[in-house]
Amino acid sequence: MKIINLAMRLIMLIFWAGIIYALIGPDFQEVGSIPLILGAVVLLMHLLQMLMLKQVAKLLHPTTGDYLSVLVFGSFAMQHHRARLKEIIAEKQQQKQEQGQEQK
Repeated sequence: MKIINLAMRLIMLIFWAGIIYALIGPDFQEVGSIPLILGAVVLLMHLLQMLMLKQVAKLLHPTTGDYLSVLVFGSFAMQHHRARLKEIIAEKQQQKQEQGQEQK
């Protein structure tokens, strides 16, 4: 699974390089607006994922690098955070169950 994630991150880097080239490359007129529209849509989705990470920031304590990796790689950078969040939720549920058993 890690190999697939790394491959997808590489594809995202190539995608962003293509978007940057479409913006500043010499053939801007020939490229058209499709890459820019696609880049804007992907950027919007990644910004929404950053907002999701911000909502659970009190639990996960993400760094600036975490936010930047989500901005560039999107859901491929969120897998680690999702796994950590599941662990924290499972620990809290286990603590609740233990407290409920102690009260009985």
